[in-house]
Amino acid sequence: IGRKNYIINGNFDIWQRGTSVTTGYGPDRFTYQNSGSTGTLAQGSFTAGQTDVPNNPRYFANLTVTGADDNANIAHRIEDVYTLSGETATISFYAKHTTNAPTSFNVTSYQVFGSGGSTSVETSIATSQTTTTSWQKYTATVTFPSVSGKTIGASSYLELLFINPNNETFDLQIAQVQLEKGSVATDFEVRPIGEELSLCQRYFYKTFPQGTTPAQNVSPGRTITLNWTGAASAANSQNFAQTMRVAPTVTFYNPYAANALFRQWNSANDKTYTAVEIQEDMIRAFYFNGDNFTGGHQNYTADAEL
Repeated sequence: IGRKNYIINGNFDIWQRGTSVTTGYGPDRFTYQNSGSTGTLAQGSFTAGQTDVPNNPRYFANLTVTGADDNANIAHRIEDVYTLSGETATISFYAKHTTNAPTSFNVTSYQVFGSGGSTSVETSIATSQTTTTSWQKYTATVTFPSVSGKTIGASSYLELLFINPNNETFDLQIAQVQLEKGSVATDFEVRPIGEELSLCQRYFYKTFPQGTTPAQNVSPGRTITLNWTGAASAANSQNFAQTMRVAPTVTFYNPYAANALFRQWNSANDKTYTAVEIQEDMIRAFYFNGDNFTGGHQNYTADAEL
């Protein structure tokens, strides 16, 4: 019937932060975590027309760890620790390696009860998984513990980890990750790309074009704009594409210089500003003080990740 997959961006179509990171979020909703080792989580591309992985995916996640680490992992956090509490669920995904196989990898989960909540609970899903240089489908069924009797704090979540515990260098590619109710792995759910992007934007939003990595001195996308004449103050507001999980942390970018200031149109002048109010659905206003100008541009990102 659809809408069965609890994983957002399990097809790795959305990469708002860029196509390669050395730590933290790479593909939307997936993050590279480690214990200080060196490595990258990067976008890999399927050859058009390949049939090893069904549904014609375009991309996969490629983790390359070049410094030995017993905690290198790809993690995905599902909002709300109530998710699948006390229920049986099945995870399915495709995986392989390219040149440097992990001795093995595990799939595990954590029920994280949030700020002020109970101690996290780990549940193993699959252990000692091995890869080849060809794509293979992996499935495992798990019953998550009930949250009955637990204290649930703010920003709780269910976390899934693909982790190599072997303190080694390796590479691992994964594709088409799905978590669904029940004890059977069904076909991967391919959602419309616009819907998938909307789901991602609950947690991260940017004014840059989707193919542009957020950075200073990058030409504007859907920037904040302001028209004003007079040595006084002005205000503006802008809605986010989606209501975000919480009021986000906003980072500003100057489209035309290596600073975070607001660039005046048709000039080299940068203006200081203050974000007056940020809520889940919008940046309420910007305040510009005591300077004559006729408008300008500003990019930003809004981060409400778990």
